[in-house]
Amino acid sequence: MTLKTLFTFLFLVIILVLNSCCFSAKENHLGNNIYLSEFDNLDRRILYQKESCATTGDEIVPMTVSEISHNSNWIIAKSGNKRGQTNFKYWVIKNSYDQTPDSKTVIENTVEFVDYRLFESYLIKNDIDLKLKKID
Repeated sequence: MTLKTLFTFLFLVIILVLNSCCFSAKENHLGNNIYLSEFDNLDRRILYQKESCATTGDEIVPMTVSEISHNSNWIIAKSGNKRGQTNFKYWVIKNSYDQTPDSKTVIENTVEFVDYRLFESYLIKNDIDLKLKKID
């Protein structure tokens, strides 16, 4: 193999690797084009994105998401100021649709709570059997 062929081969391999990876964000697909996107420990939010690795999208839950749980019907999350451990908000997002929703539909089916007791009451009333789990 000539040196030119070797460099061409390595160049193509590097291009393929770069195109197939999400370098700027760690993502967890939650269903229906909804992703938990993590750019670092302080910038973690839930976004609606039409495709994986988009690194941008319509914000459903602002940063910083510190706890989350989901199943095929619901997503629940806790967000707030991670540094100060203040201003917590609780979120319930519908995750069950007859067809893939657009971002407007997901936003319209998202409920925000500033009171944990109201959040828990909503979970019980709607038979949502999920418990928040800390994100590592």
